[in-house]
Amino acid sequence: MAQAVYSGPFGGRIEKSERLNMNHIHLSNQKAARILTVVCGLLFFAFSFIYLYVFQGDVLEALLRSWSDRVVCSPWVVALLVTVILLILRWGINVLLGLKGHVRALSYFPSFLLLGVMTDVDYTLYDEGIASRWAWLLPLVLLVFILVGFAFRRLCRQWMDAPVDNAAMATSNLTLFLLLCFLTVSIGNTDIHLHHELAIARAVRNHDYPEARKIGAKVVDPNRAFTALRAYALSAEGTLGEYLFQYPQPYGAEGLLPDATGGAILPTSVAALYAHWGEQPREGEQALPFFRRLYQAHPHQSVLKEYYLCALLLHKDLDTFVSLLRESGCDASTLPRHYREALYLYARMHPHAGVVVADEALDQAWKRYEEFRAEYSQVRGEANLMRRKCGETYWWYYQY
Repeated sequence: MAQAVYSGPFGGRIEKSERLNMNHIHLSNQKAARILTVVCGLLFFAFSFIYLYVFQGDVLEALLRSWSDRVVCSPWVVALLVTVILLILRWGINVLLGLKGHVRALSYFPSFLLLGVMTDVDYTLYDEGIASRWAWLLPLVLLVFILVGFAFRRLCRQWMDAPVDNAAMATSNLTLFLLLCFLTVSIGNTDIHLHHELAIARAVRNHDYPEARKIGAKVVDPNRAFTALRAYALSAEGTLGEYLFQYPQPYGAEGLLPDATGGAILPTSVAALYAHWGEQPREGEQALPFFRRLYQAHPHQSVLKEYYLCALLLHKDLDTFVSLLRESGCDASTLPRHYREALYLYARMHPHAGVVVADEALDQAWKRYEEFRAEYSQVRGEANLMRRKCGETYWWYYQY
């Protein structure tokens, strides 16, 4: 009996067994493509929502505030809506270009690009919102992508339609997906100082001061704007004298003011600081004279007094600090932690000045401090070693 044969698409003859095998491969590719589509969709949903709400949540909220004085919609709702819209966009792009096989994931390119563009902001956030260069660059990039996609689909149609190994197809698409994730992150804002600034502003706005104290707590090289904003958050809580020296203070008293040259701080943050003090520094005025002037003009305002006392400590002017506390008639036992540490240090430095700080806990802390100093005095990197042991005390700040 003769074996059944069939004509191929180009006039060739294909045996029945070979045809069945090709159909099996085709069905297997279709099933794998459907699974890959679902997996990529779930991965994009997870990436987009986590990226917007977790990693760029403060930027997203700031963008909403830049468009309206009041955030009507929660950032997580906006993140969810944006993610769904970008998934629909991906579906539309794939219908238009018909990308499949090894390059199916390329249909996510516009969605990933838009995700990055949305979060490409800097300190002009409230003036320009999203970087202005995208007004012309984004349409251009999308147009080039669509034209290249059409050309690629036409020239490589046979290659994309050909049967493929499922594992190779999954590997190539997931690799493209990861590269697109990297594209989004590289475009979006990754300035840790801006993120910290926005986070502190949100925490203070919500009166969540314990959260504000946690933001950037491990940063050892904060910029001046962030240092000033953290001091503002502590002052708003009324704990500036309690927690200030638990954080690095590389700028001394000047760290209480944002840099007058501008740039690395949002205008809204500057406005919040000036409103907190009731006045802004004069041109060229430094921190200590500024807070001294404010305190002398309003001696009964606790915020200004606290700022002035902390400016004196940051300037290491213990004589004026102790004199001011004596004039105020403060009880040492009721003072914030760093004020008591400064008084205790002054009493040690000037034993005949009549300053007495009776505090057993401070006695024990000072004893440990002196033991560490004796242990590390001949060791290279003494300041860093002491910072690890006693870096949250005023004593370390004053002596190192």
